[in-house]
Amino acid sequence: MGVQLTRGYSSDAAISPFLPMRRTVAKAERAGLSVGDYLDRYSAEPGATAATVEAMLRLGGLEKGVERVCEIGPGSGRYAAPVLTALQPRSYEVYETAADWIRYLRKEFPQLTVQPADGHTLRHTATESVDLVHSHKLFNYIPFVATLGYLAEMARVVRPGGVVAFDVMTEDCLNDAATTTWLDHPDRGIIYSLTPRRWALDFLARRGLDLLGNHFVPLSGMRTELLVFRRR
Repeated sequence: MGVQLTRGYSSDAAISPFLPMRRTVAKAERAGLSVGDYLDRYSAEPGATAATVEAMLRLGGLEKGVERVCEIGPGSGRYAAPVLTALQPRSYEVYETAADWIRYLRKEFPQLTVQPADGHTLRHTATESVDLVHSHKLFNYIPFVATLGYLAEMARVVRPGGVVAFDVMTEDCLNDAATTTWLDHPDRGIIYSLTPRRWALDFLARRGLDLLGNHFVPLSGMRTELLVFRRR
């Protein structure tokens, strides 16, 4: 019937479930694709994940290896995999709230350190301790107040000279095609959360983060904006 029963453990909108792991993995296997390639085809376009990671590393000047990386909402690990390959960090910690994807990550990426996640903070990561903290395809779906908390936490945990990177849906991502789709199908548009670009830049600048550059990322016929910062 297309229904999957999962155990719920929170009513917090910031950690509501997204794509179910077993169904997603099964669909990828039937399509003869890796989970990452399947998700690119499902919600973006082929090669979008690789292009996003390449842009993040290039804009952040991260061609060389780093010591510590932290990722918020890794899900299937499709962004973690190329980052691990490119940077070969000594430590890679993740904050994930979906229990099924946590099991998948522990099996597929045993080198990851899975931190206890509350959907709002990076409380188990020390201040000014990581070289790169990043998040992808998450802040577009969670409540704005949860994104606000995560941005403050990313600024807290990154070391001076380190890089913060994430994608959000800003006003620069909107066009007539996207808004027409939302008006015609409000059940689709209601899942997205917008982040004011100017506000985000000012908010992070006050916390010592300078914008290095941006890159637009396709998402379900629209796009999000990857923003990359360096901590002063």
